[in-house]
Amino acid sequence: MRLKVKHLDIISKYPAAVFNEKDAFEIGIKAGDRVLLKAGEKEKTCIAEITESVVSQGEIGIDRNVDFKANYVSIEVLSKPRSIKYIKKKLSGMELSEKEIKCILEDVNKEALSDIEIAMFLSAVYVNDYSDRELLHVTKYMVESGMQMEWKKKYVADKHSIGGVPGNRISPIVVSIVAAAGITIPKTSSRAITSPAGTADTMEVFCDVCFSIEEIRKIVKKTNGCLVWGGALDIAPIDDKLIRIEHPLSIDPKGQVLASVMSKKKAIGSKYVVIDIPIGNEAKVKSKESAKILAKRFKNLGNALGMNVNCFITAGEEPIGRGIGPVLECIDVMKILKNEYRGLEDLRNKALLFAGEILSMCGKGGIKEAKKILESGKALKKFREIVEAQNGSIDKDLESMVGKNVYEFKAEEAGRVMGINIRDIAEIARRAGCPADKSAGIYMEVKKGDIVAKDQTLFRIYSSKIRRLRDAINYAKLSEPIWISERYDLLVEKV
Repeated sequence: MRLKVKHLDIISKYPAAVFNEKDAFEIGIKAGDRVLLKAGEKEKTCIAEITESVVSQGEIGIDRNVDFKANYVSIEVLSKPRSIKYIKKKLSGMELSEKEIKCILEDVNKEALSDIEIAMFLSAVYVNDYSDRELLHVTKYMVESGMQMEWKKKYVADKHSIGGVPGNRISPIVVSIVAAAGITIPKTSSRAITSPAGTADTMEVFCDVCFSIEEIRKIVKKTNGCLVWGGALDIAPIDDKLIRIEHPLSIDPKGQVLASVMSKKKAIGSKYVVIDIPIGNEAKVKSKESAKILAKRFKNLGNALGMNVNCFITAGEEPIGRGIGPVLECIDVMKILKNEYRGLEDLRNKALLFAGEILSMCGKGGIKEAKKILESGKALKKFREIVEAQNGSIDKDLESMVGKNVYEFKAEEAGRVMGINIRDIAEIARRAGCPADKSAGIYMEVKKGDIVAKDQTLFRIYSSKIRRLRDAINYAKLSEPIWISERYDLLVEKV
């Protein structure tokens, strides 16, 4: 059957073809079926949607994902991909071969699977995990599916955190120290999805973060480093398609985390990588034992890919640094680079730990050398070079950029800060407007273990919108983001 094309001004999660219900009945199409649209030599696989009124009989609606200029298309109903069989095999707990894994990931890449089918695959991995062989096959194919970068340098480094802890903005500091030491460090980072800010969101306060591969080459050639958004690049594109499904499901399969991180590090050309694995009751990894297992898998996968990988298990029970949210995190970063780090010792020490480890792995000294570079002002100078190469400036009045609507959350009683719920803190910051509102966020005034007086400020909430600030305040009052005990000398644990 040939149908007249009607272009719809919508963007679906997947390429969609919208049929009038009468045409769908005649062709034998049900909602969710795959159809192949053909116009001359051009073809596109789409997921069928059925309507009574959006398109008339004899028409087919195509969304903006389907870039067809033709006035008419012919329709072919497709059978389910072979990869569905392999997904069911994984769901039953059986190990997949390299050929079967490649088949699934190819179908993900060419959008031949529906969101439900991809969700079924991710659920299978969540329940049954990858074997070591499967993990290596998945990671290698994810690397091969996109652009790959090579550097004519002996030492190419990177660092990565599996996330989950608010603040923790050490990447700009680490990259500046490492690049100042003469080591190439092309840092690609993510934007926030469930957290208040990603490194890319924070860096965007200073400069551009979206660049092509060739532009990144020029930036790194000039400065030794970069801090850019990985989503603008065709690096391990299958990973981005899987992540799009993972987040609505609120699942984070450990095997897929490993493949995601390592495929992108391999594709960007990194040879020496340090991984941050925070642990805590509200962090992604709950125990030291689980973190050790994950670290071993990172190292083994790195070895199999020809990469040198080390891991640090770090504290994830409270925010790192004081600022949470793009502008507020920039303020912390600049204070440390300017050696004005009072109250930010945790963020500074963690940055020095990771920078020092990279220097050690690359034969450039260690933490003492990293500290020397930071204190000498060389790291600040290098950060300026990187930001300017990315069309920006570090000479901004960051304090004036913070949200003008402020609320001080105060202690209702005197005592000791016994705990901070990082999930609640992150949610408060997001409700205040993070990460879209770069001026929004939280500035922490206390750390775990601090003794506080009644009515002392525990944290400040900032937002550019009164409505969002009120939402954040309401959530903060209903939750228990900071737990204070009057009996701090006697109390061991709240049960």
